[in-house]
Amino acid sequence: MMEKALKNIRVLDIAHWWAGPTTGMLLADMGAEVIKVERPGVGDEQRIPIIHGPGLKGENLVFLFLNRNKKGITLDLKNPRGRDIFIKLVEMSDIVIENFTPGAMERLGLGYQVLSEVNPRIIMVSISGFGQYGPSRERQAFDPVIQAMSGLMSVTGFPEHPPVRVGTPIVDYLGGLFGYCGAMTALYWREQTGEGQWVDVSLMDATTFTLGDRIVRYAALREPELIARVGNELPFVPAITPYYFAKDGYFSLRASGEASIIKLAEIIGALESISIDVEAGKGLSRHVIDQLTDLSQQLLEQIDAPLREFLKDKTSDEAREILERAGIEYIPVRTLDEVMEEPQFKARDMLVEVEHPRIGKLKIPGVVPKLSKTPGRVETPGPLLGQHNEEIYCGLLGYTKEELAKLEEERVI
Repeated sequence: MMEKALKNIRVLDIAHWWAGPTTGMLLADMGAEVIKVERPGVGDEQRIPIIHGPGLKGENLVFLFLNRNKKGITLDLKNPRGRDIFIKLVEMSDIVIENFTPGAMERLGLGYQVLSEVNPRIIMVSISGFGQYGPSRERQAFDPVIQAMSGLMSVTGFPEHPPVRVGTPIVDYLGGLFGYCGAMTALYWREQTGEGQWVDVSLMDATTFTLGDRIVRYAALREPELIARVGNELPFVPAITPYYFAKDGYFSLRASGEASIIKLAEIIGALESISIDVEAGKGLSRHVIDQLTDLSQQLLEQIDAPLREFLKDKTSDEAREILERAGIEYIPVRTLDEVMEEPQFKARDMLVEVEHPRIGKLKIPGVVPKLSKTPGRVETPGPLLGQHNEEIYCGLLGYTKEELAKLEEERVI
């Protein structure tokens, strides 16, 4: 069996919901021992099942995905004894992940200053809506709030329609990814200096970062069209990838040049729609590469209406055949069930099967990225509440089973 890249790293994951657990999941995928710490009797809010179905037995599938490969314990951090136990775990750990509102860890007596005094090598990853400082630091925020406040929602959708939320909790995934990046960077720094540090991740920062192309242009030019919704077009880049509808689904097309578009116009009987001198256009200076692309775009725009009319009663297969005859790439808009049957998706193990003690066999997304010498892997789904209490408290911390039972009785764990 291949080595695990993070095999000697221990992580205390006290995060809940989505973003923080994503950071813990990514570390666990690469071999870190990630200990998921939850409230006794209640657990992570993400455990509450939103979808009910036969065989799920009250489990939340998202929790099982976000907390895969982790060990699960219960511990009341508000209880003084629980706090002391957590401190003991910090002494023998490398990373702490939390995503409470800024100031909450300090109120628990578990802020970074306290943890770094206990263990100067500790790395604390704090993920919050707006970061650890700034006028909005204490505001709570979830994915739809940040999508709206960051500007992401304002540039998503078509200009004639209201702003649209991206169809996945992208904000939380971004926060989790940047948490992982911060943790790994801090680990590298610690390897050089022996010092831990505090990683501050803001969901707002992470999301506005993805708007960098828009922001840099608008900051320089202040032109309104630079912050407008443009639907399926690539903003500011002459795009030849519009979306069309066949009888059985959506697809886009990608034309490689004006010759293929003219060929397509000929096939669908729309040559009369073209009013551009193509030969003159070919003489334009090629050191400005956009000029050729812009000519192709104009040609495509001129046959857009007749092409849509021609394709409206065609099947996807018929549309593909027509476009390929013209030398134009056909790109279907796939549904998730189609994606999961895609040979490339399967070849890269992007849907893996694990065994859950209640549900049985369960399929969840695979590992990204793929490492050649120390590949990550999915071994277990998210743990049952307190599943590894005995392993951690008795095995790692050295409590007796009688002491463990007493802690349970007093609801410390």
